[in-house]
Amino acid sequence: MKRISAWVFALFLLALIAGCGGGNQTTSSSSVANDELPAALRDTSISAKGDAQRGQEVFGQCSPCHTTTREVLVGPGLAGMFSASGPVLPNGVDYNGLLPNGKERSEANIAEWIRSGGTGKIGYMPSHNLTDQQMADLMAYLRTLK
Repeated sequence: MKRISAWVFALFLLALIAGCGGGNQTTSSSSVANDELPAALRDTSISAKGDAQRGQEVFGQCSPCHTTTREVLVGPGLAGMFSASGPVLPNGVDYNGLLPNGKERSEANIAEWIRSGGTGKIGYMPSHNLTDQQMADLMAYLRTLK
């Protein structure tokens, strides 16, 4: 009887671990609720001060290299930037959910990357001198891109 109890307990633990995400599972961004996103992606401290419609105008500066979809141009399409899976990158490029500079995707880090630019596996991102309001507007707009 002790042997059966041990097996039942072991199966219970396995079910508990699997249910808590103990395995390496990937979930599409469309099925991940906002409250299941990492805290860095849920933080709207910059975009909350912005206007997405004005952000669409600011995005005009980005459009020579980026799309508002998942289509890759020179740089990645920016749809999904604030989703669990992130934007679609060119084949062979994987930042493991991080930005090209190795920092997590958060509004503050994305704003820093936009302002400072840098080199990633795809190529060079030039710096963009946006005001705080322009950045807030841009972040609000980027959050609308699914």
